[in-house]
Amino acid sequence: MKDFYEFPPLNLKAFMKKTLWLSAMILMPAFLFAQKSQKDQLAPPDMPRSEENNQVYYMEVITLDGVDKMELFRRANNWYHKFYKNPTGALESADSTDGSMVFKPAFPAYRMKDGVKVQAAVVKYTLTLGFKDGKYRYEIKNINLQAASYYPIEKLFNASDPNIADNYNTLNEAHKYFTALIDDLNAGMREPSNKKKKDDW
Repeated sequence: MKDFYEFPPLNLKAFMKKTLWLSAMILMPAFLFAQKSQKDQLAPPDMPRSEENNQVYYMEVITLDGVDKMELFRRANNWYHKFYKNPTGALESADSTDGSMVFKPAFPAYRMKDGVKVQAAVVKYTLTLGFKDGKYRYEIKNINLQAASYYPIEKLFNASDPNIADNYNTLNEAHKYFTALIDDLNAGMREPSNKKKKDDW
């Protein structure tokens, strides 16, 4: 007579398969949820847009009472020679009579890969400065990535792109760069073009 508590022989291979399958079924939702949560946490920077074409566009008119157009032009000339590593390469045109400057520079954007800082993209843009007596205007526009053909930066806002993390990183890098540029420009425009020495009187 067989023992009431005797069990049939265990099929170890089948048992392991079933265990792995059950584990996968339990862990998969948690893994997918973690991925979704990580993606949901990603957000692009709040970059200003043009009302005309919805392209990324930085613009402001700054008032400097008592400073004429020519002095503002000279201040801008001093500023860009200090800001850009290759000033002549960045400058597209300058007209003191018209009161304008146009720059078409580029800068690298970086990201972290396996703990190492690597270049993610090269961002190109147009900076236009305009001067009138008592005020000046800056415009940062036509922002694009260096590529075989024109690649506007607005494409990086696509939330369904599989490279969303890298794209948002490039956008954040660009926004930080432009914010720093604007701060530096405004500081430079407050500096007289010819500073007087302390003993000059």
